[in-house]
Amino acid sequence: MAVNESMALELVKARLNRLPTDTSLDTYLQARISAAVQELTRVGINLQGSNDDLLLVVDYTVDQYNNRDKPGSMPEWLRLRRRERWLRGDET
Repeated sequence: MAVNESMALELVKARLNRLPTDTSLDTYLQARISAAVQELTRVGINLQGSNDDLLLVVDYTVDQYNNRDKPGSMPEWLRLRRRERWLRGDET
């Protein structure tokens, strides 16, 4: 079971302090979520339908959104979390 991207959208909006009824950025945020899923898959993370994977996608998306115009890398906690998920493999 893959990550529920509609649930991810709701959580991303919550993390960005946007009202659930505000749909002005939904298309953009959905594209960001899809890109995050693709990037995590490309680096070898086989996302499952777990809450851990859902929140990884949400945190990854929010970090990319918040830092889209800034040079540099992702925060250490997120980098380590991504690495730990990669090391865990397909286990959920």
